[in-house]
Amino acid sequence: MGKAFSEEEREQVQEALRRVGLKLLAENGIRNVSIRRLTQEVGIAQGGFYTFYQDKEDFVMDLMSLRVREKTQAMLTKKKDTLLDPRGFLVELLYREGMHLKENKAFQNGESGTVEFWERASKRGENGIHDTYLSFLEELLAYWKKKGLVIECDLNGLLNVGLAAGILFTNASTLDEAYFPSIYRAFCEAEVDRFFKVVKE
Repeated sequence: MGKAFSEEEREQVQEALRRVGLKLLAENGIRNVSIRRLTQEVGIAQGGFYTFYQDKEDFVMDLMSLRVREKTQAMLTKKKDTLLDPRGFLVELLYREGMHLKENKAFQNGESGTVEFWERASKRGENGIHDTYLSFLEELLAYWKKKGLVIECDLNGLLNVGLAAGILFTNASTLDEAYFPSIYRAFCEAEVDRFFKVVKE
């Protein structure tokens, strides 16, 4: 059983676990994140990890949810910049995030088992990332409406585009590297246009 931490210690240790975890995830991928190395770098006993998380998958899901929350909150602070071209913003968001994750070892399917991870996480009912993106899109849509834009949007469709993009970029190594960026951008544009339209500005 892990050490009993005070509330202040819990916050400090969990923050340290997350920051070191993000580094290890980027370096080694999901499959190779080591709880032993993680706890050594943070400076706690290996059993202390289970004070915070059920298992490694619970930890990795928390890391991904944290990263998504940070990114979406940062984007919302600049939502005024999206008014000129909401459609272009969504396309660029999908494209930029996908290309970033393609280069990150954490999301390279051949090395990290990303698809298998998401399948297991789905069966466990973990949907924090889905909920964060849903809240993010709902806030953007409300903001655009408040600013006078008339928009037709299938939110569930857009969220599923994100999942489909994930499958595409985690298997990007099967495509010719020279063609992947243009293929992926075309995918982003076509799918945003399928589920999102500015009717009146």
